[in-house]
Amino acid sequence: MNRKSLMQRQIQANGFSLIEVLITILIVSFGLLSMAALVVSGARGNNVAYYRSIASKQTEDIADRMRANIAGVTAGAYDALTATIPSSLDCVTNTCSSTQMATYDHAQWNTANARLLPGGAGTVNGSLTAGYTVILMWTEKEMNDDVDRNCPGGVVNTRCFVTRFAP
Repeated sequence: MNRKSLMQRQIQANGFSLIEVLITILIVSFGLLSMAALVVSGARGNNVAYYRSIASKQTEDIADRMRANIAGVTAGAYDALTATIPSSLDCVTNTCSSTQMATYDHAQWNTANARLLPGGAGTVNGSLTAGYTVILMWTEKEMNDDVDRNCPGGVVNTRCFVTRFAP
């Protein structure tokens, strides 16, 4: 074997190894990008689940407030709570009637909704005999400009959590 053919074989072998290394780097890069996409997707899913968990607890909160003020429920003070935050008397330091307590509950509940959920607001509609529907709404950017069919009015990127209950 002459020296020239030996050098050609070494060059070909080194070139082949370099191509193998480049292909391996390419495959590993695609794998790492896929893993990063999976982590981002998981974080989005956790965010959505977190907001739904808060919404569930907030609907329980207004239901418990209504059960604690059954005189206000009987008087119809909870029959049509809007998404706006009403001004109310502080029923912790003052003595309130059942209707004033309902307004205080409404203000406290929607203040908490706005603080805990992005763009959070809630409504309550119904009656003591027919039952109540609680709708909690918040902005969810993971919706990709979709409309939640549970939301009244069909607002883009707004998620709604709807619960029915009877006190």
